[in-house]
Amino acid sequence: MVAMDGKKVTVTYTDEFGIWQHLEMDFRQHLPLRNLRWQSAKGPVRNIPNLGVELKRFITETTERSHMLPETLPYLNLYFVNCDDNETYRQIVKNQIRDWLNIAESRRNQEWLIVYVTKQENFRNPARYFNMKGTVFDKIKADFNITKRDRCVQLRLSENETEDYEAWQELISKIKEGILYSFDQYVKQYEEDIRKSDSQRSMIGWNYCTFFILKEGLALTFEIMNIFEDALVQYDELEASFFQVLKDRALAWFGSFGATDPNDDSANIIDVKKKQYRDLIMQNTIPEFDFRCYLFARQCQLLGRLHKPVEICRRAQIFISTFSRAIKEHQANVGEYFLESWIFSSCMSVVNECEELAPLTSMDSPNTIAFNAAKGELLDLARKQLDKIGIYYNHLPASLPFTTSLSDTIPTSPNEARKKFDITNKELEEAINSQNDFDVLYLSLTNRALRAYEGSARLRSVLRLQGDVAALHFHRKQYEDAVQVMEDIPWRYGEQGWTVVENNLLFKFAACQKELGQNRSYVGSCLSLLKNYSLLTNEEIAFYADEVKKLCGVLEKGEEINRQFKPIFAISVSSIVDDIGDEDGPNLSVELTNNLSTSFTFDQLAIRLVSGQSEEIWFGVCKEEIKPGLNSYKLYSDNSASGNYFVENVRMSIGKVTFTHNFLNESKKKSFRINEHPSVLRAQIIPPCEIHIGESQYFLVRIFTGLSHVDEGILALEATSDGLSFPKSDKYHSITKTVIDEKISEEKVSEQDLEVFEDGKIRIPSSQSNQLIEFQVPYDCNWGAIEHKVKISVEYKSKGKLRVFTSVDTINVWLPISVNELNIFRDDCLFLKMDITLQGTVPVRILKTDLVPSKVYDVADNPSLTLPSLNLFGKQHASYVYKLTRSKDYHGEEKSAGTQIHFVVVYRSLQDEIEKYVEHTLNTILKSRNLFQHSQFLIENAKEHLLKSVDYVSYGMTDVLDLGELDIAQCESLFTTHGAAKEALVDVVKEFWKTSNQISEEEIMLISNDLKSSISFPVNVPSSKVLNTVELIISKSHDFIVGEPCHCRLIVRHSSYWNHVSTDAKDTFEFFYDVHVDFDNWLLAGHKKLCFTSKVGETKEFPITLVPLKTGHLLVPFVRVASLNSHIFSETVYLNNAEQILVRPRTQSATFFIEQQHRIHSIHSGAGFGGPGHHHNEGMENVEF
Repeated sequence: MVAMDGKKVTVTYTDEFGIWQHLEMDFRQHLPLRNLRWQSAKGPVRNIPNLGVELKRFITETTERSHMLPETLPYLNLYFVNCDDNETYRQIVKNQIRDWLNIAESRRNQEWLIVYVTKQENFRNPARYFNMKGTVFDKIKADFNITKRDRCVQLRLSENETEDYEAWQELISKIKEGILYSFDQYVKQYEEDIRKSDSQRSMIGWNYCTFFILKEGLALTFEIMNIFEDALVQYDELEASFFQVLKDRALAWFGSFGATDPNDDSANIIDVKKKQYRDLIMQNTIPEFDFRCYLFARQCQLLGRLHKPVEICRRAQIFISTFSRAIKEHQANVGEYFLESWIFSSCMSVVNECEELAPLTSMDSPNTIAFNAAKGELLDLARKQLDKIGIYYNHLPASLPFTTSLSDTIPTSPNEARKKFDITNKELEEAINSQNDFDVLYLSLTNRALRAYEGSARLRSVLRLQGDVAALHFHRKQYEDAVQVMEDIPWRYGEQGWTVVENNLLFKFAACQKELGQNRSYVGSCLSLLKNYSLLTNEEIAFYADEVKKLCGVLEKGEEINRQFKPIFAISVSSIVDDIGDEDGPNLSVELTNNLSTSFTFDQLAIRLVSGQSEEIWFGVCKEEIKPGLNSYKLYSDNSASGNYFVENVRMSIGKVTFTHNFLNESKKKSFRINEHPSVLRAQIIPPCEIHIGESQYFLVRIFTGLSHVDEGILALEATSDGLSFPKSDKYHSITKTVIDEKISEEKVSEQDLEVFEDGKIRIPSSQSNQLIEFQVPYDCNWGAIEHKVKISVEYKSKGKLRVFTSVDTINVWLPISVNELNIFRDDCLFLKMDITLQGTVPVRILKTDLVPSKVYDVADNPSLTLPSLNLFGKQHASYVYKLTRSKDYHGEEKSAGTQIHFVVVYRSLQDEIEKYVEHTLNTILKSRNLFQHSQFLIENAKEHLLKSVDYVSYGMTDVLDLGELDIAQCESLFTTHGAAKEALVDVVKEFWKTSNQISEEEIMLISNDLKSSISFPVNVPSSKVLNTVELIISKSHDFIVGEPCHCRLIVRHSSYWNHVSTDAKDTFEFFYDVHVDFDNWLLAGHKKLCFTSKVGETKEFPITLVPLKTGHLLVPFVRVASLNSHIFSETVYLNNAEQILVRPRTQSATFFIEQQHRIHSIHSGAGFGGPGHHHNEGMENVEF
C-alpha cells in the first residue's frame, strides 16, 4: 500500500576506534530484534514479535524540530570501545566516553550503552592475570556504571561459533532492554503531556492542533515499536475528539474547508505524503478537507499494517458516505461534480490498495466473503457516480434504472450557469469525452462489482447490476447482448418480490426478443408481464394478451411453454357428480377466474384426480371461452374406477402454452368419492377357489360386463408388489358364463382362447351384457409372501365410445391351514395320520376331507368326511387316519410310476361366510333405496372398519353373530366425501345393524353355504425296499421273577411288500439289529448289536437273554433293524412296541424255631428270661416270604 513501508527504531553508534566496519555485518545479521515484551503501566503485556532497527552514526547537533518528529529520535546510543591498555584508557578513552555521555544524557528519554569489544585470545592472555590493576572493561564499569542499571557490556569476538553466538546474545539482550526502557519513557512523557493538554481543553487559548500533534506523537511511538493496535486507538480517539469539536463548531484552528487544490478530486485518499499535512497542522492552517483525509489515511495505514483489508473497506465506505455530506454543503465552493469525482477516485484507490494487500493476508472463507462484500459495495458506490455523470453528459438516459443513483435535486444541464470545475481523474475525463470510453469504463467497473458480489453471495446486488448492464445494452440498441444478460434476471427479480424492477426489465426484454424474432421467448416475456397485471394499464394488458394469442398457435413443435395458473388465472373444483345411473360417467364442476381484462379460448382443460393406490382419473373439456371474471365448466371422464380421490393438478392448453396448477400444494386438499355404477364393466383378480400345493400357482381374473355391450377390449395386468411377476403366455383359456338375477347360469357356458399381445396385454372378445368372463393367470413370486397387489386395467369400446376401467386389487395368498403327516408301517398296510392345524387367528370350518389314491397305493375303506362340519380354532388340530394298501393292479413293472397321493381339505373361513352375508344384506338394502352405486364403497368399508369388533372365535363357538354396538361417529366419518348421500348411507348401516345383530349361524348359512375353498396337499409315501418285521418271543410259561433270566428269541422277517419296484429274490442284503436296553430295568445277555445277511422273504432268529432288575410293569426293550448300505431304505415294524411285562418279587422258604410262651402269673417271681418260673414248649413254624 501507499506509504505503508514500516517505520524503524533509530539506534545510533559512535566508533572512534574504527571497529564498526568489522562489526556491522555481524550486527545486522541479528536484526530485526525478536520477541520483545513491554509491560504497559495501564494495560497487559505487549508482545512484539519483531522490531526493525535503523542504525545511524551519532551526531552531536540537534535540529530545532527534532523533538516534534518521534520517528527521527534515537531510542538507544551505542559507544564502541576497543582498548587494551589501561594507560591509554586513563589518558584518552575515558575523556572521550565522558564527552559522548554528556551529550547523550542531555537528550531526554534516550538510553545509552557502552560496548567493550575484544577478541577471545586477548581475553585468554595469561598476562592479564598478572595485571593487578584490572582490565580496561573493569575500569569502564567502575567509572560509568554509577546507577543500578548496567549500561556496560563486553563483546568477545571468537572463532568458535557457539561462544561467538553467546557473546552477541548478551549484547542483543542489552540493546532490547535499552530500547524498551527508552520507549517506556517516551510513552510516559507523551501520556503526561496529553493529559495536561486535555485538562486545559476548556481554557482560553487551548489549541486542538497542538493536542493532535501530541496524540499523534504517541501513536507514532507505538507504530515505531510495531504496536499497531495501540497506535490505531490513538487515531480513533482523535477522530472522536474531532467530531466533538465539529459538533461544538470550534473550528478556529482550521483554515477554509479546502478541496480547492489541484487533483483534490482524484488523489489517492490513502496517500499520507501527497501533502505536508503535519506542517499544516502545526501551523494551524490545515483545511478541514485535508485534515479529515489525513486522519482517515493514517487509520488505513495502520489497518494495513495489521493486515485488515476488510476493515479498511468498511471504514472507507463509512468515511466516504459521511464526509460526502460535508462536501455537499460546500458544493458552491468546490464546484459541481467535484463530489462525484472525489467519491469515484476515493473508492477506486481504496479498492486497488486493498486488492494488493489481500493476497498478503491469510483469510479464511468468512473473511473472504466479507472482503468481497465490502469491496463490492465500494465498487458499486463508484459505479453510481458514473450514472450521475453519464446522465449529466447525455451518455445515459434519464430513466430507470440509471436514475436510482440520482439525488432528489435534478442536476443542471451543461448549458446552465454553474461554478467552473474540471474533473482531474483521467479515467473520468476520458469517459466524459467519449461515449465508447464511458461504456468501457462502466462495464468494466460493473463487472468488477459483480464478481465481488458473487464472491459474497449477494444475489440481489448481482441481479441489480446485471439489470443495469442489460439496460445499457438496450439503450445502445445492442439487443443480442441485452438478451444474453437478461436471460434469467427478470425471473429472479420476481422470486425476490421486486415486481416493479422485474416489469421494467421485462418491457426491455420483450422488446429485444421481438426485434430479434425470438417468438417463444417473446411469448414467455409477455406472459411474465401479464403475471404482474396490477402494474399494467388496460391498454398494455390488451396488447400483450393479443401478442400471446397471436403467437401461441404458430410456435413450432418442441417450443411448448409451461406456466402456473396463478396469478393470471385461479381455479377450484366445486363438486363431483357420479350417481347419474347410466354409462355417461362422473363429471366435475369447475370454477375458473380470469383476472385479466381480456378473454381467451382454451383448447383443452383437464383435471387429474389420484387415489392412495396409484390410481388416476382424468376429467376434461375442450374449446371453451375464458371471459374476464368468473367462469363455470363441467368436465367429463370416460374412466371407471371407484375410490376416494384427491384433486391433484389441472392443465389448460392455449395453443402451445400450457397453464398448470398443483392442488396438493395447497394447505387444504380437496377429496371426492367416485363410485363406479353397477351397470358398467368391472374386472377383478382374486385367488382361485382350488389350490394345489406343489403345482404352478395362478390367479383368477373375472370380467363382468354389466349392462355394457363390449365391442372389443384390452386387459392389462401390472404387478405392484415386489417379487411378483406374470410369465408371458401365448394364450389364455377363458370360460364365459351368463349372469341372470345376480346368479351365474351354468347352462349358457362358452369357452375360447384369449389372444396375448407382445407387450403382455390380453385381448377381450366381443361380449354381450351380463356376461362373466373367467380365465386363470399363472404367476411367480418370492417365497413367504402373504399378499400381493395387482393393478388391473381394461380399455374397451362400448357403443363406439372408448372407456377405461382401472382397479388395484389386494390378493391374499396366505394359507389358513397347514398339514402334518405320520406314517405307521405294517406288513400288509400303512396307516397315514394327517393333522390339520390353524395358521392364523380366524377359525375355519372344515367341510370335507379326502385322500386321493395314486397308481401304486389304494386307500382302504376311504372315509370321506360326510359328517357335519368341524370348526377348527387356534391351538387346536384335527386328526384323520387313513389305511393304505398296495394297489392290486400294480406289479412294479414301471419304475416311474407315481407314488404321490393327495390330501384334499374343503373348508370355509368364518370371516368369509360373515362377509358374504354382510355383502348380500347391504346390497339388498341399497337396492331398495336406489343407492346401489355406493355398494362397492360401503361393503369395502364395512369389512375394514365396521366389522373390526366381530369376535370370530365367539361366533364359531356359539353360532351367533354379535356385531356389538354401532359406532355412529365412525360411521358418519366414512361418508364425509359423499355429500347429500351421507345421511342415506348412514341410515343403511343402521338398518343393517338392527336386522343383523345377534343373527344365528343358520340364517347366515342360507346365503354363505355355497362358499367353499379347497387345498390339495401332496403326500409322499416313503418307499421301503425292505420291510423288517421284528418280534421278541419270550419263552416263559410262568410269571417273571426279578433277577431270574428270561430266554428270548428275536425273530426278524424280511419283506419287499412296500417296494414299488420289483426286487430279485436272490438279492442278499446286509443288516444289523440293535437292542435298546434300559439298563436300570434290564440286564442283557447276548449280542446287543449284531450284523447279519438276509434275503427277501427269509426269516432270521437270534437268541437273547433278559434279566429283570425291578418289579412292576416293565417295557420290553425296543429292537431296531437297519441296513448297512446307506442306499437301501428299510423300515422296521416292531410287534412288541409298547408291550409291558409284569415282574414279581422273588419268594423263599425258611424254618424258624419259636418258643411257646405262657402267661406269667407273677412278674416278680423268677430271675429273668428263661429262668425259673418261665415255662415254654418247643415247637416249629414254617414261614414263607
